[in-house]
Amino acid sequence: MYQLSFAGLSLSIGTLLEVLAVFRTDTRLLSVESSDIVLMHGGQPVAVTRYNGTLTVRRPGAAQDLFLSMIDEIDGAYFRPNGVVQAAWQIRRSHWKLLYDAFDLTSHPRLIFSSEQIDAAADGRGHLGLHELLQYECERRFGFRYAGPEYGRTRHLNGRHEVHVAYALVEGWPVPEAVLAEYRELPDRFTTDVTWGRALIDVPELRGAMSPDKARVLVSVMSREKGGIHSGNAALLAMVMRLAPNKPTYAEVDDLLFRHGLVEAYSLPERYATPQPLGAPVSKFAEVYRTNMADKRRDTEMARLRREREAGRMSQRTFDLQMQIAQLEHGRETFAFGNEISRAIDGGDVRYLLDIMDCPDERNRVSKQTVREVFGAKLLGVRAAARRRAIFALAGFDEAGQAEWEAAGSQQARERVVEAHQAARAAASIHPTVYARANVAHHV
Repeated sequence: MYQLSFAGLSLSIGTLLEVLAVFRTDTRLLSVESSDIVLMHGGQPVAVTRYNGTLTVRRPGAAQDLFLSMIDEIDGAYFRPNGVVQAAWQIRRSHWKLLYDAFDLTSHPRLIFSSEQIDAAADGRGHLGLHELLQYECERRFGFRYAGPEYGRTRHLNGRHEVHVAYALVEGWPVPEAVLAEYRELPDRFTTDVTWGRALIDVPELRGAMSPDKARVLVSVMSREKGGIHSGNAALLAMVMRLAPNKPTYAEVDDLLFRHGLVEAYSLPERYATPQPLGAPVSKFAEVYRTNMADKRRDTEMARLRREREAGRMSQRTFDLQMQIAQLEHGRETFAFGNEISRAIDGGDVRYLLDIMDCPDERNRVSKQTVREVFGAKLLGVRAAARRRAIFALAGFDEAGQAEWEAAGSQQARERVVEAHQAARAAASIHPTVYARANVAHHV
């Protein structure tokens, strides 16, 4: 046992690795001079100093012997009390972490040893071999190396403590209350692949009730439900999960719970309670374009949803919700983009129209289809030159006007061609859309 005193405080600490952890984490020590810190062990003082600003200790003796003495302390106190090796899940998280603190120290020996100690223990290349030494000692004493022991009933290795606790809980093994208590104070410690372990801490009724594969998916599904898993529904959930496949997918578990009334159908997002302002069409083209685009988006989305559902990648209630949304979105398509294209046609903005429509057939098909329906101009299934000619005609350019625009050497010159073209149309007192339709009919 170590006795640490500073600023009128006194702490009893079990091992030197825990002392070093306090040095790293206790903010009360930040402004305390090392000379004002007293550390005693077995009635003898231990020198406290700072190395590169970090509090640490210095002890006499050979480096490797001193390093092993730190391992001896946590071995006897936490890993093999009374000579019996403890499973990872039987050891408190804070104590398990001490072993990996020791592994970290193997890369920073100057934190705990003086230059003289390091020089005396190093080989010809200046290597202390502490990592290799600790690997050997771990395997000899505890039966595992840095990668950690096997967890649960698997043959997989892991050094993360929460993995061992999660799998022990799901198996129904008697995890000590002291271990669970630390995790209750650290709600975010179950991460990535074992987030489901947190539910087993909070709901004892789940422990030993199902396989890890089932628990993992059940917790994932229920984490999105109001109320989640609790003591009131845990027994029923466990009973229903007996009907699930041995390695169920998210969709399979979601469907199973939905059929048994343990989860509710999804509600529509709030935005669908408010009507969507659609605007007003500025032309027949804008009106037809909106209808065509709404149809395409709805049909494409519904086809995708059916494929996902048939492949088992989507649950029934997700499918139902998304199909409903696809139908509602169809009625919320606005006239905005159709109006934008229509104004470009009316204004003879050929550059804009080329950007939108002078492209392969698989791109912007709706705008091209709508041009065919409204103006009779064919932009799909034609050669590039014919498509480009039709777009110029749509903007009201005859072949001479197209040639002049394409021959212009700069964007400014092309803009002057467009301005002259627009002035000519205005002088003719013809409504732009009518003019464009007549031009298309004449040239395509």
